[in-house]
Amino acid sequence: MKPRTEDPSQLSLGYFFPSGKTNFLYSDEAARRTPAMTKANLVELAQAAERVGFDSLFIADNWSGHQRVAEEFGHQSPAYHAPLLAMALLATTEHIGVISTFHTTHHKPAHVARMGATLDAFSGGRWGWNVVTGFSADEAALFGEPFIDHDERYVMAAEFVDIVKRLWTEHEPIDVDGKYYRVTGRIKTPRPVQDPHPLMVSAGASPAGAEFAARFCDQLVTLANTEELVREVDRRLAALTESSKRTVGTCPFSMAIVRPNEGEAEEEYARLLQTLNVEATKEIAADVLGSIESSRSMYEKMGEGEATRAFGGAGSVLQLIGTPEQVAEKIISLKRTTATSNVLINFPLWSPQELESFSPVLPYLREAGVWSPPQERNWSW
Repeated sequence: MKPRTEDPSQLSLGYFFPSGKTNFLYSDEAARRTPAMTKANLVELAQAAERVGFDSLFIADNWSGHQRVAEEFGHQSPAYHAPLLAMALLATTEHIGVISTFHTTHHKPAHVARMGATLDAFSGGRWGWNVVTGFSADEAALFGEPFIDHDERYVMAAEFVDIVKRLWTEHEPIDVDGKYYRVTGRIKTPRPVQDPHPLMVSAGASPAGAEFAARFCDQLVTLANTEELVREVDRRLAALTESSKRTVGTCPFSMAIVRPNEGEAEEEYARLLQTLNVEATKEIAADVLGSIESSRSMYEKMGEGEATRAFGGAGSVLQLIGTPEQVAEKIISLKRTTATSNVLINFPLWSPQELESFSPVLPYLREAGVWSPPQERNWSW
């Protein structure tokens, strides 16, 4: 078994791996300037992230291809199926973790237990599960299933995860006759090598989603675009985990543009905003509004037009834009004033060279004592 040895004083850095030509910043110029979604380019990107010093890659996913304008322009598209892409990246890297999305609503527990065990054992304990219930009626229709109420999906997910963990850890056959799932037997070996189980994260911001994360997950990924909003998430998690004594790290989404000279990163960002694809953004936001409460609040507060521009311009995430020193100052402050355990970073102009542009940030983080190279932490999460 491989115990996870997280050090709460040290910040982890996760790379939000491209699940399409663009994510969060739906700029047509960004889509034109990013590489093709080919094997060679994606493998090179994963290897660059490992070389720079990222702890993990995070692969988001959904099933339905109903976003036609977004698909035409490359926004959140094309997107490879997360667990299959995860195996490819695990096979072509040596140390970096890979977190892939599996939906609970559209799978059986034995599916995820077997596939997750394979990914974790094959990689030597480098796989993590982003637990997603699904939030789209189009996805449910794709599987010929009824669209299940939001909170009930989390009740189903709780039963699902309980069964998966038992299939991972119990070597005698199990017999479960639950409200939603019936399982008799055991899965073939291998089993996961992480102890007590593979890293588990989720991204539900609703009360039901936060309660699920507090009960089952190691990290809660959140849309919180200021330190104060991150602290609000911290407080909610602390209240939910007080009785169980569990530790659930806060993991805010962020977007990074790092340039060596003053003002260059801001100019790059402004240039990308000029080609924001409003129609594609509306398609994507319509999906997200079904489940991510922070985005729903943003629309209600700002109105549709302004909120669409803010959403499509990465306004819903922390913005790490500036020189290496300026970006480092933002990250250091985040670590010192919140319970953030991992920063999940998206690069709108992703490429190996763009990841390398983040390298000069790291010495500042190390000097401040909030980060150390993964190899010095035994490649922990």
